[in-house]
Amino acid sequence: KAASALYMIVLLIIYICVIDDWSKRCPPGWTESDQKCYMFHSSKKDWADAENFCTTIGGNLASIHTAEEYKLIREGIQMVTGTNKNTWKGSWVGDGVWLWSDGSKFDFKGWGKVEPNGQAKENCMEINYKGQDYVNDTNCDQKKSFFCSKPL
Repeated sequence: KAASALYMIVLLIIYICVIDDWSKRCPPGWTESDQKCYMFHSSKKDWADAENFCTTIGGNLASIHTAEEYKLIREGIQMVTGTNKNTWKGSWVGDGVWLWSDGSKFDFKGWGKVEPNGQAKENCMEINYKGQDYVNDTNCDQKKSFFCSKPL
């Protein structure tokens, strides 16, 4: 419970100190930017369970379409966790093609130099692989923190 309280305090501080100009149209616990609501979850789940959790609260794992969205998510992770924690994003491979779980067009260009490399069972996307500033394809069964998003 102390960790949950600390998490909520950190979110409040982020909102007041950094994001105070964001609209208040998102539900409590969510943060708004660019017509979307975002929520970081530090609990670790595999990709499918993280996506399922996000859908139960009205969203999906976050998709990334612009450099601004990428920066917002990466900075949000840093502010909440104090580190560049590797975190699930909403992309996965379906029939050999990368897709966003929210159904939006996959137009992401920020992969690492040799990513996605499609090694054994690397069919899901994470951000901050080994703390680095890029995304990576990785095994969907790993347990990671995650970012949910939903449209306004």
